[in-house]
Amino acid sequence: MLGGIPALLASEIGGAVRRNATVYGLYLAGVLLVVCAAGYGLNALHTVLTLHYGSVAASLWIAGGLLLAAVIAFAIAAYVKSRRRPTKRLEAAMAAAPVAAALVGSGKIGWRAGLVGGVVLLGLVLGRHLAQGRDGEEEK
Repeated sequence: MLGGIPALLASEIGGAVRRNATVYGLYLAGVLLVVCAAGYGLNALHTVLTLHYGSVAASLWIAGGLLLAAVIAFAIAAYVKSRRRPTKRLEAAMAAAPVAAALVGSGKIGWRAGLVGGVVLLGLVLGRHLAQGRDGEEEK
């Protein structure tokens, strides 16, 4: 009776893995095509600049433009890295909020109020644990 459950589970997992592999393969093909298109675009720009400024100047213009783009990318990356990350406590409390609302909204608060407090506390503890486990350090 229970022999079919692992087979069904394996089938579902296999389908999800195949679907994800297909999606990521298509993403990889798209990225490769974008890189090729950028290369052809730079070659066309070099040809146009060669007609106007000469071969050496065209190469220097393209190298300077690529260097400027790299510096801008590094500056944006440094800015994003230096930004303070938001705390996860609010997210954990919001995840527990629907359960708490369902318990309180039924009319009888009594023992359920303690359960609501426990659910919120559990959400905060789990959120803190997940935040610590992600980076190996506590977020402040």
